[in-house]
Amino acid sequence: MTEPTSYLVSRVAASARDGGRAAFLRLVFSFRPEEIATLLLFLPMAWVLASIAITGGGMPRTEATWNYPDAFTRFVTLAASVTIFLAVVRLKPQWTFARDLIPFLFCANVYANLHDMIAFFGAADITAWLYRMDVALFGVEPTIWAQRFAHPFLTDFFTFCYWLFYVLPPLLGLLLYVKGEGRAFRLTLVSIVFCLYLGYVGYVALPAGPPRYAIPEQAFGPPLAGMIAALDASRAVPAALPLTMKGAFPSLHCGVMVLAMLLAWRHLRWFFPIILFFGLGLILGTVYLRHHWVVDILAGIAVAVVADRLTPPLETWWQERTRRNSARPSRTP
Repeated sequence: MTEPTSYLVSRVAASARDGGRAAFLRLVFSFRPEEIATLLLFLPMAWVLASIAITGGGMPRTEATWNYPDAFTRFVTLAASVTIFLAVVRLKPQWTFARDLIPFLFCANVYANLHDMIAFFGAADITAWLYRMDVALFGVEPTIWAQRFAHPFLTDFFTFCYWLFYVLPPLLGLLLYVKGEGRAFRLTLVSIVFCLYLGYVGYVALPAGPPRYAIPEQAFGPPLAGMIAALDASRAVPAALPLTMKGAFPSLHCGVMVLAMLLAWRHLRWFFPIILFFGLGLILGTVYLRHHWVVDILAGIAVAVVADRLTPPLETWWQERTRRNSARPSRTP
């Protein structure tokens, strides 16, 4: 091969490599960062659910969870949701509000399957360690100590605060969206999604049960009872979710609520006192209601701080790379 021919072949090969890399980058940055995180979570979860659907197994059920959807049903639901997600992203990228909502729907889908992920990967249970850490920090187990304050009013109040987890953070995002604060809305959405995903990784890597399962019931004294029957009934709902048997560390209830406090202080100051009041009620309530160890709460706050610090520079960098790659013309050899 002559030298000019060899040079031409090498240039063609280099151009092909560059063109392939550019195409790959354009593909990656046509997604948003939270959408890439969603796809990365989909792959191992689909593998786990498919494996369990074929071979059986998964996390043992309790009497409260006997009618929970099986792995095959949840695999089909997961595949359908990701198919819809990809269709919207690739075919209707201008549907920005739909793209804003889909990651939250996927977060709920992931949550519904984490109990099988925990059982499949079989990481060591750290419940006993959390108990020892709580006692070492306080000299007494906080969930047991808190029962001296048990009162129907407090039980109802803390239960109400606990369920506001599903209301206040999304409401913060909605208020920012209605106000037209586009960047603040994006930062709120992305940071909450990242906080949830980081917590989900913690559930699988460090499985742990909550105090209400790990500590004998007689150690707490009389069962908690409120004044409102609906709130009393709602406290049985977590027991019907298989994840609650091993998904305590970190506390995402506390983590996401602390993250919402930080975001409200930064972007919607008038909303901050509201979310602070009920958020503190939620944090105290997770101990009073025996949902979490204090170490879970501290870990949840740490995850919130990481998500809060990571999201703004990541979002800025991602948008810049998206603009750069969409503006770059494709190269052909």
